[in-house]
Amino acid sequence: MEMTLRKATTADAGAILELVNGLAADQIMLPRSPASVIENIRDFVIAEADGEFAGCGALHVVWSHIAEIRSIAVPTGQRKTGLGRRMVEHMLAEAEALGIARVFAFTYVPDFFQGLGFDVVEHASLPHKVFQDCLNCPKFQQCDEVAVERVLREIDDDPVRGPLSRPLPGVPLPIIGR
Repeated sequence: MEMTLRKATTADAGAILELVNGLAADQIMLPRSPASVIENIRDFVIAEADGEFAGCGALHVVWSHIAEIRSIAVPTGQRKTGLGRRMVEHMLAEAEALGIARVFAFTYVPDFFQGLGFDVVEHASLPHKVFQDCLNCPKFQQCDEVAVERVLREIDDDPVRGPLSRPLPGVPLPIIGR
């Protein structure tokens, strides 16, 4: 079987939704809305086996030094083939190329991520900005996912060194011209 990875196109949105939401119905992952997939289609990578759709995953940049791996999905018949591992490794390389220092995920299968060098972390150890999507999650008040993180490189997280060094609490924007 020839396995390849490629960037997603808008034509992949239907297959992504069908796979992810099918797994969500089985309580394996959280569902995605059509809007969330289409608006973030540039984040997705598609796995193909012999030229056919065989999985997906997304790398979503959250801030200047942190990104989230989302929606890693492989159909039941394609599991244990290495596709999930290859997608995560691909996204980690992409994160490094973007200058990302930390990559995290929320998952129901922490062992998979731990096998790729991720550590289980407390949800609270992640910046507040990470939880923006959580507000719309059906499990917002009772999150049962495990947070995992992989540090790609150490950074100085001192906010004095620049406005993009880390996400800060909401601060009103100055009004120009007053």
